[in-house]
Amino acid sequence: KEGEEQLQSIEQREHHPSESAEDGMSTPHRTRVSKRARRRHLEKIGRDVEEWATDLLMVNHEGGEEEEDGNGNGKGGGGGWKTISCNNFVRKKFNKSGRTQVYLKWMPDSRDINDIEIDNLSPASEKSSATYPCLKCHATIDAPFDRVCSFLANPNTIPLYNELVVDHSDVEEISPSSKITWTKCPKILFVKPRDFVTYCSHRWRGDGTQVIVNQACEHEDVPGVMVEGQGDVCRGFAIRGANFISKDPDDPNKTRITMISHATPGGGLPQWAMNTAVNAVVQIEPFKFFHNINDSICNYQQESTISQQLQPQTSNVGNLPGRSDKPAGIAHLGFTCFWPNGGGLRELHHQDVLANEDDDDSMEQLD
Repeated sequence: KEGEEQLQSIEQREHHPSESAEDGMSTPHRTRVSKRARRRHLEKIGRDVEEWATDLLMVNHEGGEEEEDGNGNGKGGGGGWKTISCNNFVRKKFNKSGRTQVYLKWMPDSRDINDIEIDNLSPASEKSSATYPCLKCHATIDAPFDRVCSFLANPNTIPLYNELVVDHSDVEEISPSSKITWTKCPKILFVKPRDFVTYCSHRWRGDGTQVIVNQACEHEDVPGVMVEGQGDVCRGFAIRGANFISKDPDDPNKTRITMISHATPGGGLPQWAMNTAVNAVVQIEPFKFFHNINDSICNYQQESTISQQLQPQTSNVGNLPGRSDKPAGIAHLGFTCFWPNGGGLRELHHQDVLANEDDDDSMEQLD
């Protein structure tokens, strides 16, 4: 809690919260006030998503023995999470050593109703019954933490581990540690190509864990097709998600990745179709994703010029009080976000907070 309060204090000072009344303001001043208010709202969303994901991870769904169905999948138990086994045909390739554990639960949209797209709102009578797949994954990567962070923060490595991203771009930078992104995925089974607009942010916990959170949003620069069949690409939603990347506590040469991913393909896809697609994909893609990361990272040679090639406009953000220069990022189904030069907020020591109080204008220089 203390760390969260310190982060909120840093964010508030960066955003110059002492604002005069809008009456008599010039148009540029109003625009800046509006921009800061929106940034605060989005970064509050980031904190809410992290809290939501942390709560889900505290559910002891792995305790005790679960009854299994004929496919080796748990039928339920702890908190309604179902244990997913890797497809038998690819298990030896993608999860031979059992490095990845996957769980599935169908959940309602947990976002604030004001943040849900109008086209995605169901009538009140349907709201309680509308559920979407949420994945919980734990994986061990056979590489040191710093190497994993560097690999995943490099957008050039996407094809090495995630073939479900066929195009992507940054839509708007919100702060040195957050942005709105656009991502496109290919046709999956009978589900036509989807694109996603997602708010992403990252920070560093006091124990060194990298936290990346995301939530679906909309942006006027990238309008989407909301109904299946009205265009070649339909809008999907990475409703909410979080990735926690940390050093393996038992082996300094390994890294742990824990992922929560709640999403829907959108487009008014019938429930039976969504169930069919999810049940087929979930037994392969999560295991393949982490296998590919582990396989590719062993041969990865960090690009020495990556920081100079990417995000030059924020190349000095890691030098700001309260912000880290460590690279961060990842490419998922539903969002891609990269900060090769760092910029993530870090939980601070008291002296760092005091130093930041004398540097209120540093962020204004980056705007």
